[in-house]
This record gives sequence, C-alpha cells and structure tokens, in this order.
Amino acid sequence: MAVFLALSGLAVLLVALVLFLRGRKDAPQGTPLPNGRALVLLTLLGLMLALASQLPIFA
Repeated sequence: MAVFLALSGLAVLLVALVLFLRGRKDAPQGTPLPNGRALVLLTLLGLMLALASQLPIFA
C-alpha cells in the first residue's frame, strides 16, 4: 500500500510539472498562469499522497 501511495503521489506531481511547464511556455511574459489554482491543488495532492506513504500505518 505504501508503494502505491508513493508512486501515485509522484505521478500526480509529474502531471503538475508538465502542466506548469506547458502553461509557462504558452503564457506571455508577466501574466499569471491560466491554471495556477489547479497546479497548486495538484501539487498539494501529490505531496500528501507521497508523504502519506511514510506513515507507520502503511508499513
């Protein structure tokens, strides 16, 4: 179970990174990213999943 949580957390973080890089490339200089709120939520979700795998209950 811990391995599944860690891998799914990494997958979510990779999706957030790809969306960030695509949005940054397409956005004009000095403008906010169009999907900034979604990126923050995906990053937090990925971090929570990855850190949850370290809880002793899943060991």
